Amino acid sequence: MNEEEKIQTYGKEVLEALSSIVKWKYDDFHKVMLAEFSVDKQDQVLFTLQQTLPVCWDVKTIKKAPDQAKHYAGQFSKLVKQQKLFSSNIERQPKVMAAWWPWGHGATVSVRLFLTDTSPYVPKTGIIHKLSRLFA
Repeated sequence: MNEEEKIQTYGKEVLEALSSIVKWKYDDFHKVMLAEFSVDKQDQVLFTLQQTLPVCWDVKTIKKAPDQAKHYAGQFSKLVKQQKLFSSNIERQPKVMAAWWPWGHGATVSVRLFLTDTSPYVPKTGIIHKLSRLFA
């Protein structure tokens, strides 16, 4: 299976739940399923997304998120204002996660459904890491 087929397989529940509201396309550059929509649909999309991927972080809460969540999300764990990261239960090693990205002009939002990092998570144990977690 190629990347698009994997996302469609593992993210089937999310894709189907939102397909009546948004139009999905594959973004080969970022290797994600992408939906772009106007802000008048954001409440409905957000509600539906929360039903299928109930664990959510934003720019403030991602700092305290489990390290494995950030590992699985990779580049998408670097959130800025109004962005969100959605997942199922982290302990079950989710195969897909979703990134919520409002656009700067305020009229459009995009959702990116992506495959999680499947490399083994190795906890950081150094003293600097432990101290930084205390002040996150």
